[in-house]
Amino acid sequence: MGFVVKLLLCVICFGVLNAETFTDDFFIIKNSAAQKKEFVKRMLPLIKKANDNIIEERKIVDAFFEAYRDDNLSSIDNKTLEVVQNLSKKYDINSVDDIKAFKSKIAPVPISLALTQAAIETGWGTSRFFKEAKNAFGQWTYSVTNGLVPNNREEGKTHKIRVFNSVQESVNSYMLNLNRHNAYSDFRNLRFLLGNEFDGLTASSKMLNYSQMREKYVKLLRQVMINDKLIGYDYL
Repeated sequence: MGFVVKLLLCVICFGVLNAETFTDDFFIIKNSAAQKKEFVKRMLPLIKKANDNIIEERKIVDAFFEAYRDDNLSSIDNKTLEVVQNLSKKYDINSVDDIKAFKSKIAPVPISLALTQAAIETGWGTSRFFKEAKNAFGQWTYSVTNGLVPNNREEGKTHKIRVFNSVQESVNSYMLNLNRHNAYSDFRNLRFLLGNEFDGLTASSKMLNYSQMREKYVKLLRQVMINDKLIGYDYL
């Protein structure tokens, strides 16, 4: 199967999963323990799907650079090259031959980190922004038309909470943010260095820039990850 066909199939799978998983029955759960359990149950496949998509993109990149290294450029068709060029734009990579940039940016996010941040940012799915904006990670926007104004926004501030079409879209955007934004270059560099040993607890140390709480946010991440036994999801 060609690279481009594989990528298209992956996109189709994403479309199928975009059917909303956090339906009204979730938001009527009152028991805290039951709510946490159901939140993880519903969020987990969305996180895994987003990571699977990144892994498929990475396979394309790895195969491309394998051919590039072996000087077997005749095996690279124009459509595949176009896909790689589009990935370079998606991940804000300046040069199509920058192998380190591709491999440091196009890699999955530890599941436990994503679960923990989603739990914290949404109050385990209880926040207004999660229910109304399907925003699982507190992502901001400065759009005039697309966003919800925070109730406690400081005077003079113009940011809004970004509205998504689905929670899956929110998860995809969160992972792209970690994999592309300059604020998380330390996160990506450590992931590139450690490879498979890079887990959620390790990753949490590089989340200083995710919240104005800085060190307190990192401490909170680690507490929730450990106390709610989320670290084990890295090894599924």
